[in-house]
Amino acid sequence: MVGVCALTLLLAALPTSVGVTSLGSSPQTFSATGTSAGVSLLYPSHFHDFAELGQEISNFAAAAPQLVDVEVIGQSYEGRNIVCLRLTNELNTEQKAKTLVVAHHHGREQITIEMALRFMLRLLNGYGVDPAITSFLDTEEVYVVPSLNPDALDRVVNGGNHWLRKNLRPFNDDGDASFDEDSPEDVNGDGWIAGYDVYLKSGASLVYQSTFYEGIDNDGDGRINEDPEGLVDINRNYGAYWGGSPGSSGNPADEIYRGSAGFSEPETKALRDFASNHRFGMAYSIHSGTNATYFPSDLYGYWVNPTLFSPVYSDLVALLPSGFNTYQGLGEQGEPARRLLESGQCGMWEDWMYSQRNTPLPITFELYHDASVDEPGAFTVILNNSTHVIYRWNGIYGYFNPVASHIDALWSDVLPAFDYLLATTPRLTVQLQSVAGLGSSLSVSVNLRCLSARLGTVDLVYVRGEDGSLLHTAPVVSAGGSAVVAFSLPLAAGSQQLVRIGNDYTGYVRLVISSLSGYALIVGAGLTVALVVAVIIYVVRRRRRAASRS
Repeated sequence: MVGVCALTLLLAALPTSVGVTSLGSSPQTFSATGTSAGVSLLYPSHFHDFAELGQEISNFAAAAPQLVDVEVIGQSYEGRNIVCLRLTNELNTEQKAKTLVVAHHHGREQITIEMALRFMLRLLNGYGVDPAITSFLDTEEVYVVPSLNPDALDRVVNGGNHWLRKNLRPFNDDGDASFDEDSPEDVNGDGWIAGYDVYLKSGASLVYQSTFYEGIDNDGDGRINEDPEGLVDINRNYGAYWGGSPGSSGNPADEIYRGSAGFSEPETKALRDFASNHRFGMAYSIHSGTNATYFPSDLYGYWVNPTLFSPVYSDLVALLPSGFNTYQGLGEQGEPARRLLESGQCGMWEDWMYSQRNTPLPITFELYHDASVDEPGAFTVILNNSTHVIYRWNGIYGYFNPVASHIDALWSDVLPAFDYLLATTPRLTVQLQSVAGLGSSLSVSVNLRCLSARLGTVDLVYVRGEDGSLLHTAPVVSAGGSAVVAFSLPLAAGSQQLVRIGNDYTGYVRLVISSLSGYALIVGAGLTVALVVAVIIYVVRRRRRAASRS
């Protein structure tokens, strides 16, 4: 049996017999029917635009309505829906452990949408087929936001502007009468928008000065690209440590412009309002542009919880392709060093999730970069005079995204990290140890075990009655650890009580404890009906024999 609750069968010699069952934990009881093994993408080996993404989401929901819920959590600046999918066995209505994947903060990183789609596809096709996936969906609620920046998605995929990082709030960069009228363009029709890096000659050295992009003078002011689309880097717009530098900028022209205030943008507001209704033990924000795993850091760029982050980092290094995090090197504390862009605290998702939502493991997962676009051969000299050198670079597409035919191969590379996300999300098993007592009060003892090897239960473990009343509070159960918890339960003869054990991070296991006169029986989830009947018959016969001798 796969499930959160594994209860033992016990025979108890009690004056008032007790029966125990579990609700909300056993896939034998709560197995979703009509599983969607065989569902496929409508647009395989293809980068989805906003409309196509919507079709895929509708396809998933229609194929497995018992596993998929779709919620609109907000709208983008231009009014497109920001959608979150919840994947779980909905026949188990008890609150479960929760985990989160957020994709596509940045427009040009559309490969993150493709990875999110394949992650969901793996869950839907694996349920009822793969025991591990079945267990995860029976005991977890998996939330996926496939695109947090849908406005920019259409500009990148359909407009070909693979430089676009930010959201599409308009801004008049050049101070004329128009907004966003002069963006980079593919002038020569080769399918790429080139970037041009300008260097000043200083003796034998070259000193970087600026970058401009391929384009035309759309507004007739003698300049190109001076008023491009895109304003706020929404991954610098979260309310925690908003305004920090050098990781963010107050200049609207910069790629890491943080906006006018924390949560000034509708995209980040949508995620804030959604996440504020949930507790996540672990979460991913997936990006591209490098191969790395980033954890919440302090003002100096060092991990805020190296005791936890270090073994998780080591786990991911072992799971991901060789050399995935190699470029990072090691910092002064023996931790993986962070790039300057990501260092410190500057309004990023991971810092907000950690400090404001108490998510102990929010990881920014950078899952793709083509190193060949960094090689000298990727740069072409187009000007070399006595004072300056200008290089043309066509590598922006490969910097953030593979060719479409490589999407599935990339998914195979990073898939283990997504399984790790599910396995590391904290969940509990509950094993009944004993029940004893007389009259209207019972003493119940259970063994709790945390299934996550890296995360404990995060919060205290609560034993609650059906009405939500708090019956008992137990300490945090450590990662991979167990604890015996004893509590008193008011229970009159001939009655029953629902007991819920867990917390908002682990979810809850439901037990129904009933007083059953005539025999002493304690039954746990997962036992077959034949076994239960056999035990009942055995106990009743023993009682009859004893009565005949007395």
